[in-house]
Amino acid sequence: MTAVPILTYHANNINGNAYQNNDHVALQTDLQLIHQLGLRIISLDQLMDWHQGRVSESAVKDAVVLTCDDGTWFDYYDVDHPYHGPQTGFFNLLRDHQQRTGQPAHMTNFVIVSPTARVTLDEVCLIGKGWWTDEWWQAAQQSGLMTIANHSWDHNHGVLDNNNHNDDSFRCINDRAACDLQIKQAQAYLQQQLGSDDPCAYFAYPYGNYSDYLRHQYLPAYGPELGLQAAFTTEPKHVDLHTDIWAMPRYVCNNDWHDSDSLTRLLTDN
Repeated sequence: MTAVPILTYHANNINGNAYQNNDHVALQTDLQLIHQLGLRIISLDQLMDWHQGRVSESAVKDAVVLTCDDGTWFDYYDVDHPYHGPQTGFFNLLRDHQQRTGQPAHMTNFVIVSPTARVTLDEVCLIGKGWWTDEWWQAAQQSGLMTIANHSWDHNHGVLDNNNHNDDSFRCINDRAACDLQIKQAQAYLQQQLGSDDPCAYFAYPYGNYSDYLRHQYLPAYGPELGLQAAFTTEPKHVDLHTDIWAMPRYVCNNDWHDSDSLTRLLTDN
């Protein structure tokens, strides 16, 4: 059975300048590996067209999908990190790869939406330099290299004053009001900021987890009217035609693979 891997990166993972501690180094290396293996990068839209039967299996043959989470400046801009030096943003890594190889490159960027939350997260989780803003979203969206998507209103992050009941979990988002705040409110803000007539099509669960209510009731019932076509976990599996649209799996860099050898096995063993 045809199956397609989705690879996920976090651009704010910069704790050195080696593959295992810097997702920028990992992405640049992985882009080269994908090309060397004769694989193609396709978008989530192309993957979903196949998954929903709108195109044939040939559209995803030898294909890989790229995503990233959180939406910091490191996703889009080249930034001089105060501890680890210049870092090429994911956007420019994709652009440079496409120019060098002549092959399409694309990444879906699941961003944390709340401006207030991003200010706090920048101060507490980054280094307080204002590197978690949204003025670049529209340019990224219009570039053809990067699509902006929904990673919730505030990630239900433990450092925020948001009645978080369980750090590192989205499982307590388990009623209509909480889901509307995290997903519906985020959809509206994203559409406004992106200046689009169409809502964002994809949602990624923060921390990769979810409540039964969110996964099995809210999204199937209300997701389509919010414009959502699919939701994504961090379960380490390939996507196939039997994959549920509200629990699409993704592999996470430096969690599910740690170097070129392990990524090669992940991409070629299925």
